[in-house]
Amino acid sequence: MIETNPFPYFLPPEADKLIIGSFPCYNGKDYGNWFYSGSGKNHFWKLLSDIFLMPAETRAQKTTLCKKHKIALTDIGYKIERLKNNCSDANLKIIEFNKPSIDACLAKGIKKIFFTSRFVEKHFLKHYPELNIPSYVLVSPSPTANKHIGGLNLYKKLVAKKEIAGTYEYRLLKYKEFLK
Repeated sequence: MIETNPFPYFLPPEADKLIIGSFPCYNGKDYGNWFYSGSGKNHFWKLLSDIFLMPAETRAQKTTLCKKHKIALTDIGYKIERLKNNCSDANLKIIEFNKPSIDACLAKGIKKIFFTSRFVEKHFLKHYPELNIPSYVLVSPSPTANKHIGGLNLYKKLVAKKEIAGTYEYRLLKYKEFLK
């Protein structure tokens, strides 16, 4: 079944950062109230809330946070097909790239781009190989990334030193490094 992205891009007037995700997760009944909230398991909004010390539970709170911190949001996929019945990027086949939304955001003077996974970065670079804007791959906010994070040497080292207690703290550390 082909799915069409239910959310338009979000572009605050003063946006200088663009976060590009993959595609909203369908939780069996809907895609959630906005961008990365359908499954209820993704850490994206909790991470932003903890970094910027602002609530991000309702759509209004999320848009306020993004406006205050000049963050635009969109996804890499406009139309996708899921190869398996889950939300993992590895199971997404992009049928239609979300070029109009990404172009609209880039046209407003974005100074940094953040990808929520290597999958997103790979698809972005196919369409914008010459773009000269600094870009960074964030640790995936998806719970499916926990296994990958657990195998990272830096993660193991930080846990051993008791600097972090788990995968969420590792994500938070890395998101702060890039977004703060």
